[in-house]
This record gives sequence, C-alpha cells and structure tokens, in this order.
Amino acid sequence: MTFALNPDLAQDLPPTVVTILQEFVATLAATMTLESVILFGSAAEGRLRPTSDVNLLVIANDWTLEQLDAARLPLRSGRAAAGLTVMFLKSAEVAAAVESFAVKFADIKARHRVLLGRSPFDSMQISRESALRRVQQVLLNLELRLRERYVVEGDHEERLEQLIADATGPIRASAATLVNLQDGRTLAPKAALEELFASRQESLQALSAVHRGEHLPVGAARRLFAEVLVLITDLAVLGRQIH
Repeated sequence: MTFALNPDLAQDLPPTVVTILQEFVATLAATMTLESVILFGSAAEGRLRPTSDVNLLVIANDWTLEQLDAARLPLRSGRAAAGLTVMFLKSAEVAAAVESFAVKFADIKARHRVLLGRSPFDSMQISRESALRRVQQVLLNLELRLRERYVVEGDHEERLEQLIADATGPIRASAATLVNLQDGRTLAPKAALEELFASRQESLQALSAVHRGEHLPVGAARRLFAEVLVLITDLAVLGRQIH
C-alpha cells in the first residue's frame, strides 16, 4: 500500500522526513486498520532543528506483536535518519493516557498535524485538576532525575549540555500548561516559558542555544544547569499558586 503525505502538511518539512513518514505510515497501513496518525511537536510547527526528534502518535483499535514486528525496520531506519519516535496507542487507551499524561497531551493538542484518519483532540478535554497534578509530577520527576544524572555526569560539560537539552521540552510544555490554566491562552511552549520568566532572558537564551545543539563556553554548562533546577522549582511553586 502506498501513502502520500498531503502537500499542505509536508511543505515545510525536509524531504528526508517526508519520505520517512510516507514509508512508515504505508508500512503500518498495509498491516492494520489505523484510526489516526498524528505528527506532533516541533515538526508539526514546521520548526525542526538538527537535534529535534520527529514525533508520531499512532492510534489503532489494537496492537498485536506481529503488527509491531512489521514496524520495527522502518522505525529503526527512521530513528537513525531523522530521530523518529512513535507512541503506539490503542483507541481504548486514549482517555486514560490524556488523564495520566495531561501535560504531554495538552502540548500534543496544541501542536499537531493529522497525517491519516481523524484527530482525537477536537473534543478532548483535559480536566484542570489532572493538568495541575500532572505538572507537579512532571516537574518533580524531572528535578529528581536531573539531580541523579548530575551526580553521575556532572563533571562532563557536554553531558551536562545534553541533560539541559533533554529537560527543555518538559519545562516548556509545563510552562505552556500553566499559562493556559492561568488565563485560558494557548501559547507555544517556548513563548510561554519566556513570558513567565521574562526577567531571565539571558538564561532562557542559553537554554535555547543548548536545545539547538550549540555548545556553551567552558564552565557555563554547570551554571546553566543550576539555573535550570531553580527554574523547575519556580514553575512548581507557580503551579501550586493556581486554583
């Protein structure tokens, strides 16, 4: 079975990414009935960088091991060539996933393109309580993980930079969720973080640079890492102040 990505959806994506998506979706569609294939994150915004992953959410009625086996080679190929990552979700799991991972799915709802099927997000509602609870869980888990990784890798500048880059997405997504909960506005995650912490532009610019894959001056990664931990704590405090 062939699958051609809608030109309107592909116009701002690199040709390599378009080919990978077409081949991957075609492989899945040949072996199962798909409900939805959704591109989300920076690719859905047309803002892919060399360090960005290409994120897909694929929803089907069920997943057999044979169907997952069929996806292995194209996923490995896509991951090696363009950082393809895929969330394989059953349709019956959507509501529970949204409730359990409210921050992630709020971000997906705000930044996605439907490649195949229909969007489950048009009528999706994320409760205020679950969103606030999940923000706190995401931030606490992130801070605990960063502390542990710092103990292991804190004496290596490049590894610190990678830890910072990996933390940027969850931090920004949490900021976007908090802005939405504050006043109902939907901002891009990067813009939301910049609005909440307008007085910390120098740190946020350094954060963006590391997220783009740029290297910091010697010694700067440790200072930025410390600022990232403070940022996470301040976001958690802000979340506790929202009712």
